[in-house]
Amino acid sequence: MTRYQCLSCKAIQITASTRPDVCRDCAGPVFDLDRYEASLAEARIIGAQNDLFRAALGPAEWQGEILRGRVVLTRGIRTLGQVFVDHALALTRSDKGVVDDHGCHGTRSFGMPEVPQGSGSIRIYWKIDLYDTNGLMGPEVETELAQTIRILTLCLPEEY
Repeated sequence: MTRYQCLSCKAIQITASTRPDVCRDCAGPVFDLDRYEASLAEARIIGAQNDLFRAALGPAEWQGEILRGRVVLTRGIRTLGQVFVDHALALTRSDKGVVDDHGCHGTRSFGMPEVPQGSGSIRIYWKIDLYDTNGLMGPEVETELAQTIRILTLCLPEEY
C-alpha cells in the first residue's frame, strides 16, 4: 500500500497497485507521499550529522560512531589572511542561516555568512559534500557513517 498526495487539493489516496496518474478528486498531479516522507526523514538525519560535523570543524562522534571528514579552504579564503580565516571558521561553525531543499529541516549543507573584514564584510560560502570512503562519488547510503566522508569547503562566491 502506497500513499499518494495531490499537489492541488492535498487529498491523499492509498493504492496497492499502480501509481495513479492524477488525483481522483480534482485530476491534479500526485506524488508518492511515503517516498517524500522517507527522504525528508533521511534529510533530517543528514542535517543533524552535518551540524555536528560543522560545529566540530572535523571528525565528531555521532551515536557512538565517528563522522569522518575534513575542512578545505580555497585559495581565495586563504589569501585574505589568518585573522579572516579564523573569523570565517568561527562563523561557519555557528552559522544558523543554512540553505537547502528542505529549509532548516533538511541536510543543512550550505551557508553564506558575512565575515568581518576591515570596515566592512565579505560574504563567503560554506558547503558540505558527502563522498564515499574513496572520495570519488556520493556514498550509497548517505546516513551510513561507515561509508561516508564529509568535505566542508569554505570559498568566496566567485570560486563556487
